[in-house]
Amino acid sequence: MQKKIIALAIASALTVPALALADTANVSVYGIADVSFDSTKNGNTAAGVNGVTVSKVSSNASRLGLKGAEDLGNGLKAVWQIETQVLIDNSGAGNGLATRNTFAGLAGDSWGSLTLGRNDTPYKSSTRGMDLFMDHIADNGTLMGRGSMGFDIRPTDTISYNSPDMSGFKVAGSYSTGSEANSLSTADIKGKILSLSGNYATGPFSAALAYQKNTLGSSNTIAGAIAAPTVAANCATGICDEKAWKIAGGYKVDQFAVNAVYEKVTDNLGSTAGGMGHKAYYVSGLFNATASDAIKLAYTKAKNLRDGSGTDTGAKQWSLGVDHSLSKRT
Repeated sequence: MQKKIIALAIASALTVPALALADTANVSVYGIADVSFDSTKNGNTAAGVNGVTVSKVSSNASRLGLKGAEDLGNGLKAVWQIETQVLIDNSGAGNGLATRNTFAGLAGDSWGSLTLGRNDTPYKSSTRGMDLFMDHIADNGTLMGRGSMGFDIRPTDTISYNSPDMSGFKVAGSYSTGSEANSLSTADIKGKILSLSGNYATGPFSAALAYQKNTLGSSNTIAGAIAAPTVAANCATGICDEKAWKIAGGYKVDQFAVNAVYEKVTDNLGSTAGGMGHKAYYVSGLFNATASDAIKLAYTKAKNLRDGSGTDTGAKQWSLGVDHSLSKRT
């Protein structure tokens, strides 16, 4: 009898939170389960040894999220989101609560939204939809958005603004504060990120313009989301920073789609520090052979680093794919 009472008490304790969640009609559960089997082979080494082949199962940015909104009246609402990366292929580092875009804030139909938390930069978000191989092995992020710290990133400690749709035009901006640690050293530099974007879409046409500046943190005692550059600091101003801007355009109809992105990265790391500045571009096209089948092709090129070395540091990538769509829900 005592065992039954204990079991009933445990069941009741577990049921109360479940009922509370069920009563919260404003909560949406969403996610993506996307796995693939990949095989890669690198080129021959300088010593003439055959390249190494690696086979693996990839989780491809699989994720699970909760989000919601609460009407506060007068066109104002509270918004929130908790998004978690799910490594379907293994249980290694990266699994954990709130590892992806996670935030809380306020939103209004007439002025947009203002949120605090962890978020993709507007620079990253502005053209991700133009990457026909997004979040997969042929993603253009292997060559674009690169730098000492990088620009296609999801920093923590971020305040983000997104405007409403203004006749097809949207703007976004974010500021990331970097380290939250205190330091007694005046030599320490606290990193920060400023990111801005503008997007326009009307009918089959779309366009984007984005800018981002990363002020890289000190290599001394301050640590945090915006760390020291990956190369030795040799900045003319004493503060290491890197900047990037890009412009993009796309055209999409039922039968096909084409996209193009041009990017320029600069920094003040100096030639002896191995500057990461370069130019890159991306072009892609998709043809819908049937309502469920599409053929897609993309080309990405990153030109040589402008580090004064004169060496061949550029790279290029061809990507070819065939998509077969199942149901929209699947």
